[in-house]
Amino acid sequence: MIIAIKIGGAMVDKETGNLVADLKNLIKENKIVIVHGGGPQINEIAKKLGKEPIFVKSPSGFRSRFTDMETRDISIMAMAGKVNKKIVALLRKNQIPAVGLTGLDGKTLIAERKDKIIAVEDGRKRVLRGDYSGKIKETNGVLLSLFLENGYIPVVAPIGISFEDEPVNIDGDRAAAHIAKAVNADIFISLTDVQGVMIDGELIKSLSKQETEEIIKKVGGGMRKKIFAALEALNLGLKPVVICSGIVKDPISSALTLKTGTVIT
Repeated sequence: MIIAIKIGGAMVDKETGNLVADLKNLIKENKIVIVHGGGPQINEIAKKLGKEPIFVKSPSGFRSRFTDMETRDISIMAMAGKVNKKIVALLRKNQIPAVGLTGLDGKTLIAERKDKIIAVEDGRKRVLRGDYSGKIKETNGVLLSLFLENGYIPVVAPIGISFEDEPVNIDGDRAAAHIAKAVNADIFISLTDVQGVMIDGELIKSLSKQETEEIIKKVGGGMRKKIFAALEALNLGLKPVVICSGIVKDPISSALTLKTGTVIT
């Protein structure tokens, strides 16, 4: 089985013992690729460098980071450097054959640079230019497949390459969906620090595609992006998608049974 896993940036600095132990058992009989985020780490490094993070809301209601060139470079430092190598070192310490890379390597994630984005402030739209984030247009799974075929776990930071061969920052959840497709994953698991999709304090255990399209209007923050990425994965032909906690015992194995978190089909 090929398993694609997304680890949220907020989870990276939490207790990862359960996740590592589960990975160590699963790698014996499965091929696994991990994609991680790094939002909190980008904010931390940016503030230490005197660069205050700027967040904007899109006309569709999504909150995102405005990524000018300096912020793009900080994102590379935080995700390709600090977060990626922290995960790889942790896995290696536990005898798990991990290798770290970005979507830039091998042109794994090819994206259209947005350059300008439309932000909504106090009900009014304004255009922000000089953005270095990207929307994925193509994926190349050749490099990832080479690692998987030789028994490695690729750990991928969501930095892509534009059509002009520039590094661009990419949303981690959507990057994970596209990488899952690139390696023809049998399941896409999005690990977070909560049980799954919660509505009014209750866990939603299963959702159809149509129900997911409706429920996305009721959630906000990082979970909204995860649900949007799940829909994108379904549109790419992947199924199922599981959004669940990564800090419980055997988080991945439990997700494989489709009896934990929120299962979207």
